[in-house]
Amino acid sequence: MNQSEFLKTISKERPVASVSNKEILDKIQTEAVQMGWDVISKPFDCTKWEKGRSFIDIGNHSYEIFPSPFSKSYKGNGDIIVIRSLEELESFNINEKVVFLKDNIAKEPMQPKIFPFYYPDEHKHIIDLLEEKKPKAVIAVTGKHAMCGLDPFPMFEDGNLSIPSAFINESTANNILRENGTVNLNIDSNNSNEKSRQIIATRKAKDKAAGKIIVCAHMDTKYGTPGAIDNAAGVVILLKIMDMLKTYECIYDIDIIPFNGEEYYEVKGQLEYLDYIKDDFDAIKLVINIDSPCHKDSKTAVSTYNVGEKLSATLCSEMEKNSNIVIGDQWYAGDHAVFAFRGTPCIAVTSSNLFESVLQITHTQRDTVDQISDDMINQTAEFLTGLVKSVAEY
Repeated sequence: MNQSEFLKTISKERPVASVSNKEILDKIQTEAVQMGWDVISKPFDCTKWEKGRSFIDIGNHSYEIFPSPFSKSYKGNGDIIVIRSLEELESFNINEKVVFLKDNIAKEPMQPKIFPFYYPDEHKHIIDLLEEKKPKAVIAVTGKHAMCGLDPFPMFEDGNLSIPSAFINESTANNILRENGTVNLNIDSNNSNEKSRQIIATRKAKDKAAGKIIVCAHMDTKYGTPGAIDNAAGVVILLKIMDMLKTYECIYDIDIIPFNGEEYYEVKGQLEYLDYIKDDFDAIKLVINIDSPCHKDSKTAVSTYNVGEKLSATLCSEMEKNSNIVIGDQWYAGDHAVFAFRGTPCIAVTSSNLFESVLQITHTQRDTVDQISDDMINQTAEFLTGLVKSVAEY
């Protein structure tokens, strides 16, 4: 594998069910098979999203708006009502209105309504109220996302939400709200049923396995981003680890997983893998999740979850071999979280400047290969390979 060329090849918009997503799944599988790994493919049903020009016309002006990913489409007229708080949403009649959500009620994105791992009560209450009260559509007035570079951000990203939705920034909202009269609203957003799959590259222990080690990195992106750091760099590290472990005889089964769905509202790939290992979940000895690593101005940061003294000592010993591998803060917005919340020992791997710099470019067009350090990819892959081997030897 030519590392630089492969990174460039996969650093393009690749949401679940897209043509590029399918092409990259095939490339990863081909590389894995050529290295001698067994590859399991788990198909799943999913939704592909396409959008067109969306707008609000009012008075003599037309304003561009952004359809929420996976929104239902809408075309029609309606009167605006502004909702600024949960209390207003509870008490106001919004039936058949075009609802503008702004200020406190639009301060953060909502979790999808049937998200399997985390669905806060407040989010459920907001979504339940909206669906019960049946507005024509919802326009969220948002700003800078706290956990990525989007500004404005979609408040809703949910193919199961029954209400058409879009989002705009504060300035656009203020211009619209100064006008008087009925708005003409067009949300051009279309969903179609598709098939995709989750692949698992696996190597079985030579004899009866002492357990399972999982190394994972999501391979999909949001719509509208090349996803170089988030998370093409992580996929390249996965492949390098596979190459370095291809002849290693381990007492553990090893699963290498390019998760296909971390950026998708129903996390279908993750659910397929959890179903695949449901009878062996207790056999998992360690999960290593790689997400948004190797920014050009960073070191590699590792954080630990449910890690005992022995594993902690092994990790420290491996880190001492490379000063560019450092301890970082815990974070839970990644694929390790589902394992960590169940008590499984986990290590999350990311850029050391994740919160200061990397999150400002993720999910945007700025997430390109020029943000990545090839040298840190090599160093991180070597460190993680050494860690897997050290864990397997005690």
